[in-house]
Amino acid sequence: MKVAVIGGGAIGTVHANAYLAAGAELVGVVEPVIEVGQRFSTTFGVPVFESLSGLLASADRPEAISICTPPFTHRELAEAALTAGLHVLCEKPIAHTLEDALAIHRAAEAAEVTFATAYCHRFQPELERMHALVVDGEIGAVRTFFNAFSGHQDDIEKRWFGRKSLAGGGALIDAGIHSIDIFRFLCGEVVASSGVLATVLDGDELEVEHTAALTLLSETNVIGTIETSWKSPNGQSIVRVAGSNGSLTFDYGKRGQIEVELQNGSSRTEQVTLGNRFEREIAAFMQAISERSAPRTGALDGLIGVAILDKLYRDHSVMRSDSMLTEAS
Repeated sequence: MKVAVIGGGAIGTVHANAYLAAGAELVGVVEPVIEVGQRFSTTFGVPVFESLSGLLASADRPEAISICTPPFTHRELAEAALTAGLHVLCEKPIAHTLEDALAIHRAAEAAEVTFATAYCHRFQPELERMHALVVDGEIGAVRTFFNAFSGHQDDIEKRWFGRKSLAGGGALIDAGIHSIDIFRFLCGEVVASSGVLATVLDGDELEVEHTAALTLLSETNVIGTIETSWKSPNGQSIVRVAGSNGSLTFDYGKRGQIEVELQNGSSRTEQVTLGNRFEREIAAFMQAISERSAPRTGALDGLIGVAILDKLYRDHSVMRSDSMLTEAS
C-alpha cells in the first residue's frame, strides 16, 4: 500500500516509521517548512511536497495518508483528502473546534473510504488486556476510573500548543482527549461531564490551560476522574479501574504489567506482551482499509472527544465571565 504523511515533525516521523514496520510503501511527505521537510526526506528517502495538491498530482499518488499537523489545519486537509478518495488517519484532536470536528465527521460519513482518528492508547497492549479483564468480569461491576497524564514540558505554552486559535485548548485537548477515549474504551459512553482548568502560571495568564481536572459519568454510572498537566515535574501516567470485586492498575512506567487486586485480599501482577501502540494502530488502520471494515476509532470517536471538551471550555468561559463581573461589582 502506498502511503504518505502530512506533517514531517515528531509525530509525523512516528507515523512514518510505523507504516514502514507494517510493510507499507512510504511515497512522500507534505511539509511546507523547508528544514523539517529536508530532515524527513533525508531520513526516509522520499520527496517533499509543499501542499496536498502537489502530492496528489505526483506520479506516486498515495492510497492513504496520515494527518500529523496542528489541529487548526485538520478540516481542510481531511476534506480534501476524502474528496480525493484517500483513506485518512487523522491525529487527535480531530479538530480544534466543534464546528470543524462536525464537518470532518460529515465528510467521513459521506466518503467511501476509511477514516480513523489516531487514539493510539486504544492500541496499548496493557489497556487492551484491562478491557478484556473488565469484560470478563474480573473486577465485577465497574464503579470508578482514574487516569493521570502529567509531567513537565518546558515552554510548551509558547509553541503552537499554547495558542487557542491553532490548538483549540491546552493540556486537556493535547493529552486529556486521550483520557476521554480511554474512559469510553474501558467504562462506556459518557453521559455527563464537568471540570476545572488552570490558565494562570506563575502570575501570567495563558491562552490555554496548563493543568486541568475532568470528571466523567458513564451510561452505566461509572465515575471517572482525569488529571492532566504540562507543569507537574513529578507527574505520572497511570490508569486505574475499580469495581465491586477489585481493581486493575496500569502504570506506564511499568510496561508489560497490570496490577490486579481483588476484594478477597489476593493480588497478582498480570504479565502482558509488550507492543508499540503506534505500530499496532497503523497496522490496524491498514487492515481496516484492506478488509473494508470499520476502524477501531473512527470519525465519531474523534467528534465525541472534541464535543466533551468544547462543553468544558465553554463552561469555563462562562465561569470566568461571571467571576470578572463579580469582581467589577
